[in-house]
Amino acid sequence: MDAEKAERKKERKVVHLISAAHFFSHFYLLALPPLFLAMKEDLHLTFTELGVIVSVYAVGSFSGQYPMGVLADKYGPRWILILGMLTVSSVFVLMGLIPIYWVMVGLALIAGWGDSVFHPADFVVLTASVAPKRSGRAYATHAFAGFAGFAAAPVVVDSLRVASSWQNALVIAGVLGLIMTLILLFNKDLLIGEDEAPHAEAKNQQASQSMGVMEFIKFPPILILFFFYIAVALAGNGVQQFSPSALPDMYGIELSTANHVLFIYMAAISAGVLVGGYIADKVQRLELVASVGYLAGIIMTVIVALNFLPFLWAAVALIIAGFMTGIVMPSRDVLVRAVTPKGNAGKAFGFVNSGFGFGGMVGPIIFGRIMDSGEITGIYYGAAVFMFFAIVTALAAGRYARTSTAAQPAE
Repeated sequence: MDAEKAERKKERKVVHLISAAHFFSHFYLLALPPLFLAMKEDLHLTFTELGVIVSVYAVGSFSGQYPMGVLADKYGPRWILILGMLTVSSVFVLMGLIPIYWVMVGLALIAGWGDSVFHPADFVVLTASVAPKRSGRAYATHAFAGFAGFAAAPVVVDSLRVASSWQNALVIAGVLGLIMTLILLFNKDLLIGEDEAPHAEAKNQQASQSMGVMEFIKFPPILILFFFYIAVALAGNGVQQFSPSALPDMYGIELSTANHVLFIYMAAISAGVLVGGYIADKVQRLELVASVGYLAGIIMTVIVALNFLPFLWAAVALIIAGFMTGIVMPSRDVLVRAVTPKGNAGKAFGFVNSGFGFGGMVGPIIFGRIMDSGEITGIYYGAAVFMFFAIVTALAAGRYARTSTAAQPAE
């Protein structure tokens, strides 16, 4: 019993450490936009030029995730995660100290490469450190910390700008990340890979079955889940980025009201993530959790699109959609773990999470064209369509996972 308590205590410490790093990953993703107006005025830039900085950041993150996953599997996640945090936080310090546009664009690419380490390395550590029966709650805490980083960035960065300047805000934000780097460094022994997994379940597993880089991309369940992650990213992209513009036109409300609803929607996703962590640890058919969550999301989103209810009820429908899709997230991550051969967690999570990056790049274009066409309700119909594709791919991945498990010889 004492050994069990000690193991769980160590698991919690690892989960909190990795979640804190994930907080900063998401914090930095939204640290620049709150400063755009001040940067535009001081550097005489257009919004398009400012958007390039963020887009280059996204390109770096997208392009680096799978290679970083490969490296995390081969060499372990410890130094990859520490160097990634060091890179991103140092870039923000340099952006504040060298506020020259083309320098900032180049630094944004480097920051994106630094950011690309977090998902694969984080999940390698969590997979190695947390027993499968508690992995849903661990992944939920990790995801919740990411949403907290999104929520904190505009408030913290803008407050720093008001108190000093946008340049100093970037420097201070970077210094906070450097402090997090030191925390990771002092706790580096906790940042283990799958070969060092201490929990009993891992000891009973077969030896690692490391797969080649190109071989893994063709691995059917991971390829299916890659498309699942793209569908999930696109389903959320339109609602999250364009609701502040779409809802006032559809329902005749103020922009501030739409922003408040979006904030509650994001909070509902976060609450759903925490609930979903417990569900993922109790339910065997994880693909059914995804199907039920996204089916509810489709119904609620279509209600918003139909525009036949008073705005208050439409807002409630949107918030329910957020909560139900949030519930899916831990099951989604546990499903990736379930179909991944031991020793390949970095490649698995690096590859499927790059689907998020791809969706994040093409989503604004797709939904932007819908907005420009004047068919505003298409934002929500489009989100519902992508949720449907998420259900199809989740069911396919779950079926493959069950087939693979049944085919394994008994030990």
